[in-house]
Amino acid sequence: MRTTSHDMTPCLDRKQSRMHGKASCWGLQEYQKMTPNGEVDLNCLRDRYSRLLDICNLLESIADGLPNDVPRKQCQVLASSMVEQLRATHAIEDRVLMPLLLASDNAGLRMAAERLRQEHEFDDQAAMEVEEALNDLLLGRSIMSPDATGYLLRSFFESVRRHVHAEQDLLHLLEDITPINRSLH
Repeated sequence: MRTTSHDMTPCLDRKQSRMHGKASCWGLQEYQKMTPNGEVDLNCLRDRYSRLLDICNLLESIADGLPNDVPRKQCQVLASSMVEQLRATHAIEDRVLMPLLLASDNAGLRMAAERLRQEHEFDDQAAMEVEEALNDLLLGRSIMSPDATGYLLRSFFESVRRHVHAEQDLLHLLEDITPINRSLH
């Protein structure tokens, strides 16, 4: 298991994640006890959220600098890692957060899980467009105006920020469920 800061390797491998699909209607504390590495999984997910917010901050600084200042190093780093970082976060969410939400008796939590899963698909597609735009900036061949490129970057990082904050709120909600209640409703 790797938990080093800001690498692209998910914290869970297949063997470690086999129990994650078996979450019942228990609260987060019970879920952590029934999995061999529940707290590690959640810490890894929190770390992934931090990384995504860092990416959003870098994208914002690039958008703010257009058209005159194109930080080549930042563009290169983001273009080469952003999509993979996002997909790694989604994979961990699918193994850690989604089973908890889907196992709930609360229809609202189950609907939230489905909505977030759909957002993953949108985020993946948008990330590939941003990656292409960053590569075009690096090569000096952008077909979009600086304003359009800035708008693309802003719409992506604002969407990812909302997504991350919503999922962080869900984690807080799950953490606040008491062991006495033993359910997610």
